[in-house]
Amino acid sequence: MTTPTQTTPAQQLDAAEAQADAEIQAIITAAVAAGLSGAAVLAVLAALTGAVSAAAQRGFTVGAQIVLQGAAGRRARMRQLVVEPLPTTVEADVRAVVEDVARRIDSAIAGEPPDTTTAPVTVSPAAVELARFRRRMRILAITKIHQAASSATYSYARWLGLDLEWVTRRDGKACAVCGALNGRRVPSGEKFANPRRPGVPRKLWAGFEGLPPTHPSCRCRVIPRT
Repeated sequence: MTTPTQTTPAQQLDAAEAQADAEIQAIITAAVAAGLSGAAVLAVLAALTGAVSAAAQRGFTVGAQIVLQGAAGRRARMRQLVVEPLPTTVEADVRAVVEDVARRIDSAIAGEPPDTTTAPVTVSPAAVELARFRRRMRILAITKIHQAASSATYSYARWLGLDLEWVTRRDGKACAVCGALNGRRVPSGEKFANPRRPGVPRKLWAGFEGLPPTHPSCRCRVIPRT
């Protein structure tokens, strides 16, 4: 009899990313099936917000499990679990992207010549904006998943009185900031500061507030330590 292979937190987060990407691409494809326009993009704002929100919730669940599975029997240090909010809300982030893309697509369509039958075959500016839209939404979903995972791990570790350690994917591709933070520890309830060393910018991404991610698409995590 074989024992089912248990997935790691990194694999679970990868699965959440893949599911979110598939849902987002399906929503966008359906939105522009009848014609590409800013109005078509705006019409799926709610659907995209729901998809990214669900992805972030999956990330939060993984982040909580990272702490709880290794802290069985440990008594809470605080009376009440207080969940750390995300640096920015899913609703605000998705709306900012969708509204910006809608404006760009309408502007690109307005600037296209009325008759392109005699023009060289090229990718239209509106199609370029659509491709960028797909990439931006994918990056946003990844970022919110990992923000939510870090929020959960931080919140539950603080609740149980556990320290945190920063870990990268350890694939040799970490940026200067993530590489400098890898392996660092902070006491329970504290966050990570900008590492001061050569190659690390003084001012980091505005979405970094002491927990992973340090930049969009960052896949660093924090893990609890006694």
